Amino acid sequence: MLSLRRLSAVLVLLLPLALTAQMPNIPQFSADMSMSGQGGHEMQGKMYFGGSKIRMDMNAQGHDTEMIHNMTTKTTYMVMPQQKMYMEFTANSAGMMQRGPDWNSMRNYDPNNPCATDPDRTCKKVGTEEVNGRMCDKWLFTSKKNPEETQTTWIDQKLHFPIRNVTASTTWNLTNLKEGSQEASLFEVPSGFRKMDMGGMMGGRPPQ
Repeated sequence: MLSLRRLSAVLVLLLPLALTAQMPNIPQFSADMSMSGQGGHEMQGKMYFGGSKIRMDMNAQGHDTEMIHNMTTKTTYMVMPQQKMYMEFTANSAGMMQRGPDWNSMRNYDPNNPCATDPDRTCKKVGTEEVNGRMCDKWLFTSKKNPEETQTTWIDQKLHFPIRNVTASTTWNLTNLKEGSQEASLFEVPSGFRKMDMGGMMGGRPPQ
């Protein structure tokens, strides 16, 4: 069974997404996703955007994990297909999900001022480049509280969504992006999967 420590490691790898990915009003699409971080952490996966729902399939440390988020209900499911189990988190959930992506921040960037809704950072356009087959505007983000904390983000000119993000500790990429409607079943927990008892898990007891 996938341990809490390994689950947390997967979530930590998703932290850069909270800094870069923003929504809604993005056309539906799918894309291959990759992330690398300090300490040799690497993750490969797939991202799906289907209107108000988001799905990320990941493989990290030899384990498959699916994250499904409903932006309308603000509910997130962590699905573990190898164990045929899942966990459910809401906007008020504590603990592990505080390490996960900030789903509420996911909406498209203002192409003229990506920092328009982020009072804690400044941004400067530093060029225009083709990245992973998509024309992107290249932006440098700088923390107002810590000017040494910066990130470079390539924002798709059509989707206004980040295609690549680089920080001092993590690199995140979307490749093979394909626009188009996504199947509704992608954003549902598969039937027959067992819900984990988070209270028991946090207390060190196995799920019933």
